[in-house]
Amino acid sequence: MKYWAVLLVAIVIVVAAAGLYFFYETQNDKKSPTGSHIYLGAVYSGQTKDVNYVSANVDFNNGVNLKNTIYYVVLSAWDNNKSYDQIGVASLYGDFYSTYSYTTILNGTIQYHYNKKGWFSISPGEHSFSVSATNGNVTFTFDNTSYTAHTGGSYFMMSSNEIIGNHSYAGLTIYEEVYGFNQTLPSISYNFTDVKFGTPGNPPGYVSNWMQFSHNISSANYTSYVYMKSDTVNIYNTPSLTLKLDVQNLSSFATLTVSDMNITIPGNGQYSFSLIKGNYTVYLTFSNQTKIFQISLTSDVGYTIRA
Repeated sequence: MKYWAVLLVAIVIVVAAAGLYFFYETQNDKKSPTGSHIYLGAVYSGQTKDVNYVSANVDFNNGVNLKNTIYYVVLSAWDNNKSYDQIGVASLYGDFYSTYSYTTILNGTIQYHYNKKGWFSISPGEHSFSVSATNGNVTFTFDNTSYTAHTGGSYFMMSSNEIIGNHSYAGLTIYEEVYGFNQTLPSISYNFTDVKFGTPGNPPGYVSNWMQFSHNISSANYTSYVYMKSDTVNIYNTPSLTLKLDVQNLSSFATLTVSDMNITIPGNGQYSFSLIKGNYTVYLTFSNQTKIFQISLTSDVGYTIRA
């Protein structure tokens, strides 16, 4: 799914609260020496499952990047040996890399193991990745390049949270994380699709249960957009635009489809969508017919479609 073809349907303005996920509070030398530490995205909210792999696709655009700090956009899961295994995109002072990390626990403190210079350089666009576990080893694969680490884990626990010591940590997550946050995020958005899990001998399933996940995001200083639907999680760092569709000549029920959003409409009327800038295909399906409309969205606009 292209970055520009994603429907933004959930506006998330979050006020951080005490006790909300203590995730990454012991991040060691990944912490920036100045500024604050924030993250936002989605955490799995379904029943706990034991799986051997989790995979996804990610598409991100070439926007204005942050050149004075580092941030990560990753998929993360705990394995059964309590290693927090992550794979995704790293932005290191303005340059993009693939990234992975895993953990050990020393004297009750989580220690992170990762490549501080990034794994290998990547460009904005579409990428695929997975993390798999078997026989004590975890394999991280990004665009068909793999790295295997011995974590002691043989499967992942798809869960909403994990208890480590006296703290509860977020479980399976897709999120963006910034170190040295200074009220600015890059004008880059991330579209995660086809988020799947699997076990040997069984067909893959889609990760479809999500809820909002954040820390240190305040309504006083930043508004972020997170879209969660079925196997899709999108994190937007760009403002949305409004597309108003005026449907005419329709005498009965129809289906109106714009990007990820498919809705049933009772007939003529106006329907409003919040979208990011880009090109969209609108489908109006009625009485065994489908009409297609191409729309280029560069500002708030009203558009008339006729059955």
